[in-house]
Amino acid sequence: MPPSKGKGKGKKKGKSQKTKNRAPDATCNCIFRREIIINILSRLPVKTLLQFRCVCKPWRKLISKPKFIATHFRHSSSLQPSTGSSPVLLHTRHLKSYDHLLSLINLSPESSSVVELDNPFPFILKSMVVVGSCNGIVCLCQPPWGDVITLWNPAMRQSRTVPLSKREPIMEAHSSVSIGLAYDSQENNFLVLSLKRFGPETVIADEVEMFSTKSFSWERAPNEVGFRVLGLSCNLIIKGVPYWSALLEDAYGSREVLVYFDLSKKVFDRLPMPGMRRETKGYLVNLEDSLGMLMWEKADKYNVDIWVMDDEDGWSKKRNVGVLFGFDRIIGCLRNGNIVAYDENGVLFLFDPMTSSVKAKLCIDNANSGSSMIFNYSESLVLIEGMLPVKKQAARDKLARENLLKAGMNIKVTTT
Repeated sequence: MPPSKGKGKGKKKGKSQKTKNRAPDATCNCIFRREIIINILSRLPVKTLLQFRCVCKPWRKLISKPKFIATHFRHSSSLQPSTGSSPVLLHTRHLKSYDHLLSLINLSPESSSVVELDNPFPFILKSMVVVGSCNGIVCLCQPPWGDVITLWNPAMRQSRTVPLSKREPIMEAHSSVSIGLAYDSQENNFLVLSLKRFGPETVIADEVEMFSTKSFSWERAPNEVGFRVLGLSCNLIIKGVPYWSALLEDAYGSREVLVYFDLSKKVFDRLPMPGMRRETKGYLVNLEDSLGMLMWEKADKYNVDIWVMDDEDGWSKKRNVGVLFGFDRIIGCLRNGNIVAYDENGVLFLFDPMTSSVKAKLCIDNANSGSSMIFNYSESLVLIEGMLPVKKQAARDKLARENLLKAGMNIKVTTT
């Protein structure tokens, strides 16, 4: 008797439907263990990983997984023991056109390089502030009202505009808006904070709104501290937490404090400032992912005090740094403690406080004097819903304006 049709068909198929539809493992055909392959790939730069997505579908799937993206960022954002450096985002402006130039600079003595980036911010807007960077996402906004906000991943070359809040600032009542960027790692959620400031003649606390990339909506946030921020954007972002210099009115009068956004409670809290006098200046910095401040006497261009905030002991002075040849203006600090400042000739230099030596100089042709600002940056594979590739139109428009002016902008890094 010939075999039944059902049995013959079952033997020929040989595999269950569940097994057939199962996605192949991204490392199943590799001679190394899966953990080793993931460890290797997670340490590669974003540009290389974007190319590796085209190798095969399993690799493309692996590189797109949230767990892999998080692991990759941990490696990308860690300070390298050999160089102690990480890329720096430089924002400067053209001397004549006043166009905004954004560049990524590698200040490692072994391989210094400069990469000019396509700016996603609308070129027709002449005012732009770099709010800061966290988890590979850079926030740009238009001062003084923060009515144009762009979230941008330079490594992925994608960006998107944040929708405006329905509670727009009232120009008759508010003096300006200060923007901050935060990242909640527990919820994998980026938060844009909008602090609406009232006129300087009043003592009314800032009104706060919060935009979530998870819900894509704005909501009110409490300002129980009752502060008034001083700048058009947060001063610093450390581990996804933004910090502002602010004024606080209380029983002791008006005094300057630090305020930060508590991600776990979704509220603002405050910290004291280190003891500063009228004769001193201070600059908030990120020192190995800890809150720090550079302080110096206004009349002294040769000595800088480095202070660090400790959760238990508060502010403490770590060391005094002597800059032998003097500086004109400090514009920032790398995470490893290297100081970036202008010398008296307007040249940016990178100073190592441990060895009291200049590690590199940045010569920027046709840049507006004093316009340069630096921001610590770590690349990532993170994308926010609705992000689109940055259009090359902005680059073409920039080139057309440069040709018209017959003067481009050139950045050179020289190591010493």
